[in-house]
Amino acid sequence: MLSAVNAHGEVVVLAGPGAKLLAIQAKEIPHFCPQCGGSVIVKAGDVNIPHFAHTSYSSCDSFSEHESPRHLAGKADLYQWIMKTSEAKMEARLPDGSQRPDILSGKIAVEFQCSTISAALFKERTDKYTARGMTPFWIYGGKPVERKGRYMKLTPFQRLFLRYHSQLGFYFMSYCPDQKGFTIYERIIPVTPTLCEAECRFVRVEEMSFPPSAAIGETNAFPLGAFFDEKRKWIDRALYFGQARRHPFFQAVYTSGRNPYLLPEFIGLPVRSSMVLRNHPIEWQFYLLIGEKNQPAEEIIRRRIKLGHLKEQPLPLINGLSAEKAAKEYVDLLQLIGKPKLADSRSMVAKLQNEQAFLADFEKTVINRLIF
Repeated sequence: MLSAVNAHGEVVVLAGPGAKLLAIQAKEIPHFCPQCGGSVIVKAGDVNIPHFAHTSYSSCDSFSEHESPRHLAGKADLYQWIMKTSEAKMEARLPDGSQRPDILSGKIAVEFQCSTISAALFKERTDKYTARGMTPFWIYGGKPVERKGRYMKLTPFQRLFLRYHSQLGFYFMSYCPDQKGFTIYERIIPVTPTLCEAECRFVRVEEMSFPPSAAIGETNAFPLGAFFDEKRKWIDRALYFGQARRHPFFQAVYTSGRNPYLLPEFIGLPVRSSMVLRNHPIEWQFYLLIGEKNQPAEEIIRRRIKLGHLKEQPLPLINGLSAEKAAKEYVDLLQLIGKPKLADSRSMVAKLQNEQAFLADFEKTVINRLIF
């Protein structure tokens, strides 16, 4: 932890350029944990980031005694960043003691999360802040986002940090204490269950406002043809790794006497809310196609979730997003493009020709409903 109370009842925060000198001075008098009141010591050396730690094993559950150097450094940087323009408290204890955000600035609770936590715990903390009338501001601080060619690979944990803005689309922020700056990933579009198209920009911490303001740039349209290419690659990978026998999607396709490569072009289209599902759009959209007649799409997709054929992605920081909304967006899209024919292609050559015809007729319509 970076804050403690000294013997005079004063709060001491080890952050900023003078932290090392302050830590040396703090060794001269007793300091105590602001939560449990237990004795703490100062740890500061040539390698260690200056911080406080309990003198012995403690039942205090408000602080982790194993905060990584990255987490400590990031908290210190973010505290200094916020203090330039706003009042802030390091590791402030909320009234009932049930939560202690890394940094509290007014009604904004800043959480710099480096280690992986469960979606349930992430949501619980978020909901508690919201119930207090506070704004939870989660900043990702873990491993860098992995790049796969033009795409980025977002893990289920990284997706927990996603927010939504009408002009930025899906976005999230990460902070790197080594580079002293933020990376903003924005206009994120899911292409496969793991890969996303996204724009990213790096902003040095001294150039970022608090709270951050949206910088709206020119929108770059995502080519639907690339989405079709990745759909084929996803099928290739799924079949190569032997998932066909136990994968409910492939089982449903083969049971109906069809070929997953030759399904109509409108099956597997990107829609905005598909971020809420961990499955490829071709999966859940095929289930809608073969669903019972006159049964609402929302009911079909919820039934498949209950059967375990589809899996939802928790997005605790976004309100109003659901699998049912994704289904409705898809149905609305089909109505917009005129309910294209249901026939499958007869061969891969015909499939490629049909895709080109579909792109010529409907690419602009699909992308305009997807890009923010």
